[in-house]
Amino acid sequence: MKIEKIFRKIPDFQKVILDTILFESKYPVLFTCKNDKDIYLFICCLVNSEKIKWIGTRTTYDNLIDLLENKITIRDAFLNVTNNKIMIEYDGKEVEYELKKSSEIPDEVLPTVGEYMDAEEGEYEEEIVEFQKRNKNIEYVIQPQISKFLILRYKAVSVLRVEKDSEIDLDTKDVFRYPIGTIHNQKVNLA
Repeated sequence: MKIEKIFRKIPDFQKVILDTILFESKYPVLFTCKNDKDIYLFICCLVNSEKIKWIGTRTTYDNLIDLLENKITIRDAFLNVTNNKIMIEYDGKEVEYELKKSSEIPDEVLPTVGEYMDAEEGEYEEEIVEFQKRNKNIEYVIQPQISKFLILRYKAVSVLRVEKDSEIDLDTKDVFRYPIGTIHNQKVNLA
């Protein structure tokens, strides 16, 4: 059975490509497909001698990574990104499909509540690395930088106690710059 050939009979899936098989038995059970710029998560929800059924959803690489790192359940990964799902049925000859909302899908067709991938450490390492490469979301790591000066811009009639014997009087309009580390263990009057 060639999944791509079956799915390509659906008008909007003319360019679909089977991407990554995440779980398989005699056939792919949980897998991703790429369709143009979109990534889809599919689950084979029924296989018998008469037909095979899949349910699919558009997803994101972040969602897939969370799934493979056991941060979210399979059901959550399937329901997270969009409310629109596709149900595909193939009887060996004909392909039928329906677009449905999550609320219209019978509970027994959806992944079991509370089930995780239960991946062992490193089991999906290659897939995670590949999904991270493809991910177009930009993450920034912000690291604090230490300034050489402490800048105070306050007009106040109060005393700030930095350490037990250290005081700073903020009763001034001017901006003062004091090198960090020079205030410790000494009284400093900035007025």
